[in-house]
Amino acid sequence: MDLLDFFRGSLPWTKLWRFLAQVPDGSRYRASQAMDLDLAEHILEVEDETGGVAAQSADEGPILRSSAGYDLNVQVLMTIADLIQQLNATLIAVNLPPDKSPPKIHPLPRPVSAVEVVRARRERADLATQLEVFGI
Repeated sequence: MDLLDFFRGSLPWTKLWRFLAQVPDGSRYRASQAMDLDLAEHILEVEDETGGVAAQSADEGPILRSSAGYDLNVQVLMTIADLIQQLNATLIAVNLPPDKSPPKIHPLPRPVSAVEVVRARRERADLATQLEVFGI
């Protein structure tokens, strides 16, 4: 099987799409797909047309991070590290004097796809438009 076989017409394109659908989430293909801003724009346009998922993001826009190598094992380990950090902060907070505040927890950064970045940009642009309308 060669990519030229699909262009020559000897293999159907659906076979390629089925093959690509089976590529694991931590692969470079999925990572580059998640970081493609043009694809993200297209996905959000389709979501807008079909009434897809509403935009949800924090006040600060997410930073684009590759998901290459980020699989279930890495996700579980990062969650464990975050929980250990939370446990340490809790133990410190319990033993602090009343006038002191406990340390802040900083979770490990997770991969952020281009769709999430573009969604946050659109949300900030909509918010800026609304603020202009109300003169704020």
